[in-house]
Formats: sequence, C-alpha cells, structure tokens
Amino acid sequence: MTLVILFSLVKGDWRNWEKYYPTMLFMSLSAFIYEFISHSNYHLWELNPDLIFNRMIVHFTNNLIVNPLVVLTFLSNYPSILKKKITYFLKWTLTFLLIEWGGHQLGMLSYHNGWHFGWSSLFVIIMFPMIRLHHINKLRALILSVIFAVFYLVIFNYI
Repeated sequence: MTLVILFSLVKGDWRNWEKYYPTMLFMSLSAFIYEFISHSNYHLWELNPDLIFNRMIVHFTNNLIVNPLVVLTFLSNYPSILKKKITYFLKWTLTFLLIEWGGHQLGMLSYHNGWHFGWSSLFVIIMFPMIRLHHINKLRALILSVIFAVFYLVIFNYI
C-alpha cells in the first residue's frame, strides 16, 4: 500500500484528480460489489489479513485507497499514441500480475472455488481497458461491466 501511495504521489495528476474521480469511484464500487456478492456465498480470491490488519481493514484499504490510487495513476499518464497505448497496457497488466503472483506466493492472496492465476490474468487484461473506457465513455463501460459480471457469475455458479 505504501508503494502505491508513493507512486501515485509522484506519478498521479493530483491537480486534476476530479477528472479521474468518477472512474476511481467506479473501481471502488466494483470491488465492493464483489465483496458483497462473495460474502454471502464464497470468495474466488481473498486478500488475507496480516499481523497488523484484520481481513476487513485489508479489504477496505484495498478498495478505498489502493484501487482509486491505481486508477488515478493509470489514467494520469495514459499516452495518446496507439503504439504507446499498447505498451502502456502491457506494462500495467504485467506489473499488476507480477504483484499478484508475488502476493499469492507470500500468502497475502489466496484463490478459492476454481479461481486461479489464469482467471486473474484474464480479469486484469479486461480491467485496464475497462478503466480507460469508463473514463471516456461511462455508459459503455457500465454496460460491458454488467455483461462481464454476469459472465463471471455464471461461470463460477453464483447464478
């Protein structure tokens, strides 16, 4: 979390944070909806507590601090040239997946009920374009988000 905060302080466009705020909320709300749905049934992935923070604090910190700061930093530095956009997506996706893999190896993140690193990879590959799409076209992003959510709900037997 500390690294995300420091990275966002250095790389985030804090002067124009209001421009990114709706998408920051979109990311947080999406994470909280997952928590709400999975709480009553079962989790697919779980952020595990550590010696200092309990499970609720870990999830709240991730959903209210880490996710919005990731969105702010990601959108703040989004390139305009197509080739750079592709490289940018790849860099963010690979970084996110590397962090997740490390977190899983260290026991900070666990997979359950058929979820695995492959599913996470697909999710992250979709997540960053959805963040960008939400920033430029909120309605399309919301419609696609519902479609993806229903896909995951069906695949993992929530509905």
